[in-house]
Amino acid sequence: MPLIPTQLATRLEQDWLAADGGSFPGSVQESGQRFATAVATWFAAAMAGPFPCATAQARQPQLASAAAGALAAGLPPLAGMQLAQAVGAYMTGQVFGAGTAAAPAALPVAIAGFGAVFADLDQQAEERARLVAVGCWTLALSTIVAFPAPLPPLPVL
Repeated sequence: MPLIPTQLATRLEQDWLAADGGSFPGSVQESGQRFATAVATWFAAAMAGPFPCATAQARQPQLASAAAGALAAGLPPLAGMQLAQAVGAYMTGQVFGAGTAAAPAALPVAIAGFGAVFADLDQQAEERARLVAVGCWTLALSTIVAFPAPLPPLPVL
């Protein structure tokens, strides 16, 4: 099943960004955990060719810790850079069958996008969630999984 950014956006809005009637996280650690839960649940559906991602849930704590650090940064460009790097590091090394994911090539795009999300305090939760989801999706699509011979490298979908 290919990754669908609108599914991630919905989870981020409802579970991380406290959409209408939701509760805000009580700490940056809780916020990082909510973010990581949404991303890891979404990324668990990732495929490289016929192979599903086998390590998405197991690596969720890594993402939660890095995301909490990013969310504590305080400055929008720094928070955006660190959150994009956290997601990129989370995707790097994921296992798909016998293949291993390389670092996402679109990291600079996600850094700029996430920084813009944190800088615009007037955006609604729905729009923030959509932009972060598109950034995560862009990172995933720019990740190549290398397999031992005779399989060629395959993109994450």
